[in-house]
Amino acid sequence: MKNVVAIVALLAWVCLGDGQSTLSFLDPNCGTSVAGSRRWRSRIIGGETANMFGNPWMVLIQSSISCGGTLITNRFVLTAAHCIRNSPTIAFLGEFDRSTRTDCSGRACLPRAIGIPVDAKIAHPRYVHHSRDDIALFRLARTVQYTDYIKPICLVTNYNLLPQTRVLTATGWGETENTPGSNVLKTTTLTQADRSYCSAIYGRVDMSHICAGDYDSHVCRGDSGGPVSSNFRVNGINRVVQLGIVSYGDTECTQWSVFTNVMHHMNWIVDTVRRRQRPNPRNSHNRINNLL
Repeated sequence: MKNVVAIVALLAWVCLGDGQSTLSFLDPNCGTSVAGSRRWRSRIIGGETANMFGNPWMVLIQSSISCGGTLITNRFVLTAAHCIRNSPTIAFLGEFDRSTRTDCSGRACLPRAIGIPVDAKIAHPRYVHHSRDDIALFRLARTVQYTDYIKPICLVTNYNLLPQTRVLTATGWGETENTPGSNVLKTTTLTQADRSYCSAIYGRVDMSHICAGDYDSHVCRGDSGGPVSSNFRVNGINRVVQLGIVSYGDTECTQWSVFTNVMHHMNWIVDTVRRRQRPNPRNSHNRINNLL
């Protein structure tokens, strides 16, 4: 992520009323973290280092290229279709600083990240180029045991939260103004804009996309496949819900960017996870029916 000037703002979240208190999540054990269990506070935005304990759903995808992704169930990672390569692919979970084996803050350390091979890469059937349906599911070779440091982000299956969301958070290990890729996980706050704004820059941008950006910070190469999300308070619990996937922007990483609209593709996500889940015979209770 490229940062020009860091600014201070309140971390925005949306409190859902009674009408949306029955939101259905792809995996109900989603969207909470050790860091997020505390009350939201002011923070610095604009390409700053993420909270080490605040993004347990983040996945570092390594093949012939590096991409971001998110854990959405105990077997599937959500990412961009343009991150698919023919080379062997490993998904690293519980990662924060990819230059160290053990990541520590002044108070605590993360358990060592785990790498799991990807045994299926499933692009959206209409994907041809990043400008349309740039979304994919990567199936892990084995199921994941959830911990405080590895757990899924929330995907809402029965309600579209995007229209009532203005502030989004992007997270990734992408290129910065000083390096070809960040070793530590970065985060920035973006503002959702009308799609016509991005259409004027890139051509056709439709309901399958999200247009968002910031004057001081931008997603860039290496952030592809990572999430744009927002914080929602549901039944008294703060949850992080993924709304988009980093897809494309300008080559200099200085303009508003285009993100795949996750809500637009939710039926495909749910159907694909159901069909392509391969239960571990030793853990038959982990069937996808228990996650929906």
